[in-house]
This record gives sequence, structure tokens and C-alpha cells, in this order.
Amino acid sequence: MNWRFVELLYFLFVWGRISVQPSLQEPAGTDQHVSKEFDWLISDRGPFHHSRSYLSFVERHRQGFTTRYKIYREFARWKVRNTAIERRDLVRHPVPLMPEFQRSIRLLGRRPTTQQFIDTIIKKYGTHLLISATLGGEEALTMYMDKSRLDRKSGNATQSVEALHQLASSYFVDRDGTMRRLHEIQISTGAIKVTETRTGPLGCNSYDNLDSVSSVLLQSTESKLHLQGLQIIFPQYLQEKFVQSALSYIMCNGEGEYVCQNSQCRCQCAEEFPQCNCPITDIQIMEYTLANMAKSWAEAYKDLENSGREPGLAVLQPP
Repeated sequence: MNWRFVELLYFLFVWGRISVQPSLQEPAGTDQHVSKEFDWLISDRGPFHHSRSYLSFVERHRQGFTTRYKIYREFARWKVRNTAIERRDLVRHPVPLMPEFQRSIRLLGRRPTTQQFIDTIIKKYGTHLLISATLGGEEALTMYMDKSRLDRKSGNATQSVEALHQLASSYFVDRDGTMRRLHEIQISTGAIKVTETRTGPLGCNSYDNLDSVSSVLLQSTESKLHLQGLQIIFPQYLQEKFVQSALSYIMCNGEGEYVCQNSQCRCQCAEEFPQCNCPITDIQIMEYTLANMAKSWAEAYKDLENSGREPGLAVLQPP
């Protein structure tokens, strides 16, 4: 086995430059809202949490742009797979692990604690490895929308959500005209944010202006992204403990043990983290949501004042 290939796969712990966004070979558009489907993957402890597209979506969502619409096309695709873990007899033919990773396993000993696993393995190497995926390039137009602003300023039908979708769909037909019109709407309404990205491997001569020459992981119905828990390459006596430690890291932020009893699971907080069960992230999301709602109501009230009518005074006159 080519050692450089194995080394590449282990650095591909899906820690960067990947996209959770589904994609197709032909230009396609997707309308995405906040979803719980991939929460454990794209949380601040999941393997996708460094994804550039996800970080951008989170930042825009906090600014009130709660909907993402993306039209894209792929090029220069090729399949990669991890041949190391296909070996069935790991005793006679052990996986050729990186020396640093082997040393980390030896440091664990026979009975490591959850914190040892988190500090020695999980924080350095993650919780999953890549089984198979499709690499390639992608050209995309991404549009973030604040529908509340669009609703208030949609007196012109060309600024409705449907019209924006139709306009964006012409990106690969008339790129300059589409971008010019979208930028006009972005400036006049402040209800959308538009970005263009072109990324792909070296040698794609038909794409002269790439933003990045690094390949991206692509995901479509034909080429799905397959992950496997890292426990598969551990000795058998460490596998169960690794799974427990990974769950504690993901679900409890490494501040307690994730325990299940009678079909009920919770975080058993460590002494130094007595409030580990407090849903701080959920509270922050609620705070951002309430702040955006207050901002929307303030803008709506201001629009009403500017219209020359006062609330509560619109009554019918007797005939």
C-alpha cells in the first residue's frame, strides 16, 4: 500500500474544506433551512464543524439570513476510498497507522479514562474516518435570504423569493447579467447576500479563475460520503471505551459522562463542570432569534410610520 495514500486518508478526518450541501452533476438549486438532520455532524464538536460552507451559513443565520439557496455544478470528479480498513485480518495484517497515532494509542494503556481518550485521541484526530467519497471541483452561486425583509419590501414582484430563485437559476446561462441584477437587489433591499465560489483541483484548464485549487468533497445521490467511527482501527479492548468517550465528547462537550439507563440518556456532569447539562448553545440560539425578531418588528413599525398611517387609527367611517 502506498504510504502517502494512507497518510492522506488519515489527514482527511473531514476536518476542513468539505461541504454538507448535497450536490449533483448538472446545475442544481437547493433551498436550505436550519435542520436537525445533521446536527451531530456539524456541531462545534462534529467532524464537519470546520466546513467553510457551514461556518458561513451559521454566521449568516445569526445575522437573520435564515434561508440558503445554492445553485452549482461539479467538474473533474473522481472516487477515493480507504483501502486500509478493508483488511479483514487485522491481527496478521495490521493497519499501517501513522507513528504519531500509534504512540497516542500506546499512551492510553489498558484502561484509559474518558478524559484520556478525549485529550489523547479525539481532540487530535476526531471521532470518524473517511471510508469513501468523491473528490472534485465545484462552481457555485450561494444566496442567503432574510425572508422577513423580503416580505416587507416585496411590493415589486421581482424581489419575491420565487423571482429570486428564477433569477439565480439563470446564473450558468447569463452569469454577468444575473450577478448584476442580484447585486442591485442586495443593495436596494439588504434582504439577500450573494457569494460566488469556484474551487477545484489543479489542471482544470477550463476554469481559469479558481478561488481555491484544493479539491472538495462532493456529495450526491450517485456519490455519497461514507464515514466510519474511529473505533474500527482500535484494539478490541479499547473499542467500547472509545465509543463511550466519543459520545461524552459530542453530547456532553467532554464535561461529563454520557450515560443511558431505562432508555433515558443524560450527561453525568464531572465535579468541575456541575452545569454541563445547561443547554448554553440552545439558549444562545434563542437569544439570537429573539434579537432578530425584535429588529424585524422595529423595522416593520418604522415602515408603518413612514407610510403616513398610525397603528390603531385605521377605522371605517360611517356611510
